[in-house]
Amino acid sequence: MTEDALNSYIAEVRTLRAWAYYNIFEIWGGALPLNISSGAEIPGSADTDFDKGCKIIYDFISQELDESVTDLMKEDGSGKTRNRMNQAANRMIKMRLLLNSEVFIKQNSYNECATLCQKILNGDYGTYSITDDYRDIYSINNVECPEVVMALAMEVGQVNTGWMRNMPFMPYNCWDYFGGTYSQSGWNCVCLAPSWDNSGNVQPYGGTDNPKSFLTDYGDKLGAVYERFHDKDIRKQNYVYNETTGNYQGIFLKGAIKANYGKGAALKADADRDGQDLVYVDQVGTFLNLGRNLETVMSPRWGETNSGVRLVRYPVYPESAGIDFQNIDEVEFRLSEVVYTLAECKMRAGDTEGAKELVYRVKTRYFTDKSALEQPGPGFTSFDMDWMLSEWGLEFLGEGRRRRTDLRRFDKFTQGQWWFFGRATDDGLSYPAKRDRKYEWYPLPQSALMVNPGLVQNPNY
Repeated sequence: MTEDALNSYIAEVRTLRAWAYYNIFEIWGGALPLNISSGAEIPGSADTDFDKGCKIIYDFISQELDESVTDLMKEDGSGKTRNRMNQAANRMIKMRLLLNSEVFIKQNSYNECATLCQKILNGDYGTYSITDDYRDIYSINNVECPEVVMALAMEVGQVNTGWMRNMPFMPYNCWDYFGGTYSQSGWNCVCLAPSWDNSGNVQPYGGTDNPKSFLTDYGDKLGAVYERFHDKDIRKQNYVYNETTGNYQGIFLKGAIKANYGKGAALKADADRDGQDLVYVDQVGTFLNLGRNLETVMSPRWGETNSGVRLVRYPVYPESAGIDFQNIDEVEFRLSEVVYTLAECKMRAGDTEGAKELVYRVKTRYFTDKSALEQPGPGFTSFDMDWMLSEWGLEFLGEGRRRRTDLRRFDKFTQGQWWFFGRATDDGLSYPAKRDRKYEWYPLPQSALMVNPGLVQNPNY
């Protein structure tokens, strides 16, 4: 092995470690240990002072990334680095660190973050571009997509976790809809935050006939996910696979769910609606009054089998296509995140027009009628910070990064109101509209504290 090759491998490992630290750092902050030696000694928290610990870990991640970036491979457009930690992926982790530095270390780094974003977009760290067809990002050959910076390789029998992306949303008999016979079954336990409350008369299939909108009637700037999508957005339709074109349309399941992509017999519900036709409603509640009588607004604890719109983020191919959906690589870094990060930095600097232009550089691919892009979209009357936060949610829906500090960065994780917060109760207790900010950093689990006496609990707990 050449010295250059060895250095490249070392740089990948260091970048992977920095990324792993980033992912746990955003949850537990300065209470974490910094385990960077090969000795037998088990380190305690980075510092007994939580804020100092945050700075120590932040600086460590930043230094690791900066020292390893030049030894990493640079993508040339061929796709050969997209399953590896490459220069652009390294810089995107640094970008996330800078974007969220106010959350992490109480230090504003938006100008430095914007400068880094522009370098990535200029191609300083590899050749990438925004794809015109969003489906290229999620389909079986996504390592060929020019927007993908780094994707985790998935393969049945090797890293077999690809099924987890969709199955939590799906009903137990989902294969009747998708036309497959995979061994994995749906969990039917996850749905989108509803767009409507439970006002009105209950319908036979669930839901009510005259609900109020969380988006318009309540005026929520968060949640109401399905209705937050513009009606002209091509993603806002039920998922259907076209065997003739070998591609799909839509990313949702809503309404009456029937076999063979809506063309066959009605799928039957299970559990509380066992044997009834399965109809997904954009509401959450006990419409059968089982366990608890229906209330106008209810928490996710009280959803029924048919509650909530379901998301199909990655395509599920029918068996006839000869493609196992579990083999689709999991995209972790893509160029549109850089574009949105730069847009947010511009918003914070007062350049609203610059931010709009960047967001629509990505968003234009979802509209054949471009006039829809002239307005901020459902629930908004101006291009402001609430709009910017919503655009983050729409673009990266179901990609696992909503809490990633987007909500914290905009001071909405505990201070924002949507859906059941401030409106629902459970066991005689109300869900407050605003929660204690101490919950923005998670506590170390007791099991960790018991085995490592050097760990210092988050001071908020």
